[in-house]
Amino acid sequence: MRRGVERLKRGRAGGDGDLKEAFDVFDGNKDGLITVEELGLVLSSLGFTEGKKLEDCKEMIRKVDMDGDGMVNFDEFKKMMRAGLGRIIPVS
Repeated sequence: MRRGVERLKRGRAGGDGDLKEAFDVFDGNKDGLITVEELGLVLSSLGFTEGKKLEDCKEMIRKVDMDGDGMVNFDEFKKMMRAGLGRIIPVS
């Protein structure tokens, strides 16, 4: 996880391959979905205050949760990284 977090900090998550690596960092239990808790854990480890409030993470997920399951799959993650979260974590 540390290597993936460092990649995100340096803003090296851009193409689909890089985004998949980044997704895997967030997907702590490797079930193919990012939960609110997993999102908060990684954002906090990156030093972002957005990860400290569960409600902030819920809102980030709500904005991209196309299927309404309350979690983020890879396609939704790509959308999140290229839109909202991309402003928090640089995506080239």
